Amino acid sequence: MPTPRHYDVLILGGGFAGVYCAQRVVKRLRGTGKSVGLIASENHMVFQPMLPEVVGGSLSPRHVVNPIRLICDGAAVFRGTVRAIDLTVKSLILDGGVHSPNITFTFDHLVLALGSEVNLSRIPGMSEHAFLVRNVGDAMKLRATIISRMEEANLLESEAERRALLSFIVVCGGYSGVETAGQMIDLLRSMSCYYESVKPEEASVTLIHSGDKVLPMLSPKLADYTGKQLTKMGVNILFNSRVKAATACSVVLDDGRKLDASTIVCTVGNAPHTLILKLGEAKALPVEKGNVLVEDTGRVKGLTNVWAAGDCAMFPKCNGGNCPQTAQFAFRQGQLLGDNIAAALTGKPLNSFKFTGQGELASIGHRTAVAEIMGYHFSGMIAWFMWRTIYLMKLPGLDRKLRVITEWTFDLFFPRDINLLTPNYTSPMEDIHLEAGDPLFHSGEPAFSFYAVKSGRVDITDSNGELVKAATAGQHFGERALLEDHIWRYNATAKEPSTLVAIGDRVFQKLVGSIGSLNKIFLKSAETYDSEQEIKEVIKHLPERSKQGFVRDLMSTHVASICEDSSLQDALSLFQHERHSGYPVLDAQGVVKGLLRRSDTLEWLKHNPIDSVVQVKALPIKRPLFVTQDDALPEVFETLIRTGASKAIVCDAEKKLLGMLTLADILSAASDTAMVMAH
Repeated sequence: MPTPRHYDVLILGGGFAGVYCAQRVVKRLRGTGKSVGLIASENHMVFQPMLPEVVGGSLSPRHVVNPIRLICDGAAVFRGTVRAIDLTVKSLILDGGVHSPNITFTFDHLVLALGSEVNLSRIPGMSEHAFLVRNVGDAMKLRATIISRMEEANLLESEAERRALLSFIVVCGGYSGVETAGQMIDLLRSMSCYYESVKPEEASVTLIHSGDKVLPMLSPKLADYTGKQLTKMGVNILFNSRVKAATACSVVLDDGRKLDASTIVCTVGNAPHTLILKLGEAKALPVEKGNVLVEDTGRVKGLTNVWAAGDCAMFPKCNGGNCPQTAQFAFRQGQLLGDNIAAALTGKPLNSFKFTGQGELASIGHRTAVAEIMGYHFSGMIAWFMWRTIYLMKLPGLDRKLRVITEWTFDLFFPRDINLLTPNYTSPMEDIHLEAGDPLFHSGEPAFSFYAVKSGRVDITDSNGELVKAATAGQHFGERALLEDHIWRYNATAKEPSTLVAIGDRVFQKLVGSIGSLNKIFLKSAETYDSEQEIKEVIKHLPERSKQGFVRDLMSTHVASICEDSSLQDALSLFQHERHSGYPVLDAQGVVKGLLRRSDTLEWLKHNPIDSVVQVKALPIKRPLFVTQDDALPEVFETLIRTGASKAIVCDAEKKLLGMLTLADILSAASDTAMVMAH
């Protein structure tokens, strides 16, 4: 394991609170020899107030993000996911990705600026079908979808079909919802003139809001103005409405109405961070409604070395109540924490949070905004100019400021960029072709995928080169590594030209986690990859007769079989009189052709009529495991484990039936099998 890394101050979170806390504490502790570390899920900070302008094509995605390492000079920055925090021993575990091991960090002071997570599960269908506007990737994806819908609509001849395809719904009339809806309608109206088959009025944006006014945090006058401006721009607003469910092409409201929607944008659904909830459940942190309770200094109540700010903290305001979860408050909370942590480390008194807010700003779109600053109200183009000026000043980095100024200037004189940029993401299922001798993976390497063989053969071998499994067409492998520690225990090499389907770990885990039967199947098949040492350990505890004997010693010679030319009725009669799980199928010469399983046959009958003309050869016959009567029982036992089979058919050199040997026969050859059965 890597050596634990220690920092005097360790900050979790790369948002406004975390970044500005890091900036301030580094500045205050410069020259003291104290170390500062910052851990974030991404290596950049997103300037979220400008994300709607990315959706609308007014800004490039690159210009609303800043590399944390550049704006937090002096702090050690790490990208990864925090898996666990132990406040008692002052440590945490960081998962940096599949190529790096988990790393332990220790600290003297810890800052929790983790923000919030998204949970749309309360509205059925919303998780599957809604677009979000929380990060740059969300904004880019939504913008590409809007342009893509327009491209497709331009090919349709039916106006009704075009209107259905160009119907967009935005859920929630808060800041993000209003600004996104305004940018969307602006983009749709400005680009429609370049599409010969699409009329401007055919594209629609509907804003669904649960209240009677949008932007309820503003004064009633500005809220009314915002609603009227959005309506004038072409946005249809549904007040006092809630979304009850979402589908791929519609939303259902709480009053029963169903609205067509090719694209749904959801700007609600914030949920407490998982780590905060876990610490709260463990009574390690004081947590209320998913937020950490803090004093007015930013220090967590009841703790001396843990601090919290931003969306994950319930931060008190000096004039009563708690701070709203907005960027202007997170920014100043972060700075206060930086000052107070430095003061705590140097033995100075702590300061209280005094900021009460300077006002509210919202860009409606179409060069219109609303603003409430220091008690004064502004609207229209003046407010829009103020919005751009204020947020430009708050944008970190001189280079980003200059780039944004340039883009905004171009936007005044030139059309919006309507390039459809759709990155070709890797498919969750990819075909892989291997030539004979090509390695797929080696023992000890990290496991990323589950593999299914379409054609050819892939040999799974151990460190000694011994064959563990030969995976041929229709078979799979890789489930054990993905279900356990994500490390390959064997080598995989193509024995002949082969084509495989690779399913990524993330998709595999979702399938296994949501489909119970798949989980059972893979847990069972994972047992076929027991190591040589594991199997030998089990063989040690087999009855002596099984460890020393041969197949002929334990096989059953009285075997119920059936001819492949027999009728379906004969097979059903056999099932009735000889209640076994499987029956050898023989040809006219007595050669074994396969194994007829009772369960497979009954499943087949669910979808096919019982017809006296049907012969056994038409039923789903499986290829059995063949052994000879002279095979040693330990070797057969290992083969049964490797193949996942529970029985083997005993034949002579000409494949004539001699008997059958089951796993139960080997395990029950004597009474001392308790340990084996437990395994």
